[in-house]
Amino acid sequence: MPKVIRLSQGLVMQARDAGKVAGRSSSQQIEYWVRLGKSAEDHSELTGQMLLDIVNAQAQQPNRH
Repeated sequence: MPKVIRLSQGLVMQARDAGKVAGRSSSQQIEYWVRLGKSAEDHSELTGQMLLDIVNAQAQQPNRH
C-alpha cells in the first residue's frame, strides 16, 4: 500500500537526476536506492558490484513488491 513520506528536496532532486539516467522515475530511483542500502546492510561481506547485481536481478523478477 503506498504511503506518503517526507523526503528532503535535495534527495528528491538527486533521485530525479539519477532516475533520468537510469530510466526510472524519482520514486523508482529512491526505491532502488533503498533496496541497495538494505542489501548492503544485510550482506556487508559482499562487494558493491555484487550488491548491484543482486538488486538488479531482483528488479527483473515478476510481481516483485
